[in-house]
Amino acid sequence: MLNVYCIPGMGVNERLFKNLKLSNCSIRYIRWETPFRKESLADYAMRLSKQIDTTQPFVLIGVSFGGMCCVEISKKLKPLKTFIISSSKFHTELPFKITFWRMLPLYRLFNDGFFKDAAMIAKKQFGVFTDEQKKSFRRMLDEAPQNYFNGAVDCIVKWKNEIRPENLIHLHGTADRVLPHSKVVACDYSIKGGTHFMIINKAEEISEIINKEVEGYC
Repeated sequence: MLNVYCIPGMGVNERLFKNLKLSNCSIRYIRWETPFRKESLADYAMRLSKQIDTTQPFVLIGVSFGGMCCVEISKKLKPLKTFIISSSKFHTELPFKITFWRMLPLYRLFNDGFFKDAAMIAKKQFGVFTDEQKKSFRRMLDEAPQNYFNGAVDCIVKWKNEIRPENLIHLHGTADRVLPHSKVVACDYSIKGGTHFMIINKAEEISEIINKEVEGYC
């Protein structure tokens, strides 16, 4: 079976992929670690990559911040294919607010509790609507490593990448309000009505795309 390593969005965990159905694949999950002080996204991603068995062929799937980490890992480890979902492959695809934080890094003043509460306030932007989704979202945020969020945001804000790795496939929702579809360059699959967390409610469509793209490797 083909090993598929999944990296979730910032501060959430493997439950994000619960609706993904992949054929003849062994799905494995990369677990977040607390970023070191002033650690670059590239260095952080390579530290996470130590959880990957590189002696066997593998595929990467990353959502949001996890997708950015996949981009950096892919540049070094050369997976068979890399799927980024609701994410950015270049720093120029990030929204203006990231550029603003680069100029005025107020995020450094905030602790984990602030980022969790802010995420819950903005939950609809992420595509979190039902009571069940809200509870699951909060539970995942609460399970993130201690002192994780400030470092993760710092990694994104300072990220600079202009290289598209080989065999990268970008899936993005047309209704993504966190990383707008309009900023994406050369999107491989535009998912109509897909929100930032479309990996949950568009999982069937996304699963079909991934299964088609990895057919022949399994």
